[in-house]
Amino acid sequence: MTNDDGIDSPGLHALAQRMTELGEVIVFAPSSEHSGAGAAIGHLSEGVPDVHTVVRPEMPDVAAVHHLGGPPALAALLACQGLFGPPPDLVVSGINPGWNVGWSVLFSGTIGACLTGRVCGVSGIAVSQRRTGEPQRWEAAAELVAHLVPEIVDRPAGDPVVWSVNVPNVDYPQILGVRRAALADRLPYGLHSARLSGRAVTFESSDELDESTDVDTGVVLAGYASLTELSPVGVWL
Repeated sequence: MTNDDGIDSPGLHALAQRMTELGEVIVFAPSSEHSGAGAAIGHLSEGVPDVHTVVRPEMPDVAAVHHLGGPPALAALLACQGLFGPPPDLVVSGINPGWNVGWSVLFSGTIGACLTGRVCGVSGIAVSQRRTGEPQRWEAAAELVAHLVPEIVDRPAGDPVVWSVNVPNVDYPQILGVRRAALADRLPYGLHSARLSGRAVTFESSDELDESTDVDTGVVLAGYASLTELSPVGVWL
């Protein structure tokens, strides 16, 4: 398990502790914030910076907890390459405080960790929760994911798969269900009209969202969790 918000994130704690009911969990997360890092792994010519093994009371049943001075994709890469023993059965990333919908999948460190795991032959599930007021219902998202993970792990042998899950910020009984959804056709935050003024960059953003019930934004807005399979990375000639 990893995330892009760092080892101190309560979303990571809630999801990791819930996952211990399904199997052995090893947490390997960034030491600090790496939101927007995508699948970056950084410059490795001098090795991997600052790996720490710690005990976290928020995750009492987790087998081991580590954090590193690097992005989540690097954590996933090292774990899937055998850093802690045999490669994991699954990479689980999140819970991100804020949904990762539409083209934000290209930039999300939450999702980048799972995409990196798939390159190494390991399936993944990236979990994000829409930020709509306080508090974040971490336990609700964790409970929903706990019902999805066995289906991914037990699927017939074949190519690894990555799922992006976006959950509304409501209590678990209020989640209306899970719906398969395509990616909405929008950039993160509706970013547009970037301008350079001196050394500062400003941009405008739009709150306009696609509410169609066949795309991730519309599904979450309708009260469901969205489930989106992300296409494999490959080469087309």
